[in-house]
Amino acid sequence: MAFDQLFLTYYQELCRFAITFLNDTDESQEVVQKVFIRIWENRKKMVCPENEKSVLYKAVYNECLNSIRHKNTREKYKLNYFLQLDFTETEDRQEELREIQSRISLAIENLPAKCRQIFILNKIEGLTQHEIADFLGISSKTVENQVANAVTKLRIELKPVLHLLPAGFIFLQTF
Repeated sequence: MAFDQLFLTYYQELCRFAITFLNDTDESQEVVQKVFIRIWENRKKMVCPENEKSVLYKAVYNECLNSIRHKNTREKYKLNYFLQLDFTETEDRQEELREIQSRISLAIENLPAKCRQIFILNKIEGLTQHEIADFLGISSKTVENQVANAVTKLRIELKPVLHLLPAGFIFLQTF
């Protein structure tokens, strides 16, 4: 009964909190549900804290960070995979895919120097925005803005070829 009350009291509030980090309603709900599942699974070992609200918020915050970290890792590997592909399809398709790969590389090279550096550090090297900010001596908000600018510019520049990509590389449309 206590778990039900805890869930009903805090679920919506925690979802709103999570969405401030994730900007995705479904992902936010999933994160909060993971926290409550973990609580349910460990209910027999858990001691009821004095300030349950702060414990729940901290758990959701940590789960949001994990979700963002996993998402960044997936994006890094997808981009690395595509940039290093050795295409083994028909000769016509191979040439088409090489051309797309070349256009992506060129589009990245055409980004302004600082924007390109930050984009590569974030999306290809996998550094977090905070790590990049510390490394370059700039604010995290500047890093966030530069990555967003790079993504916007790449999306615009690569729009003519995005429909030619194999289904597995449509992630470029959602950079």
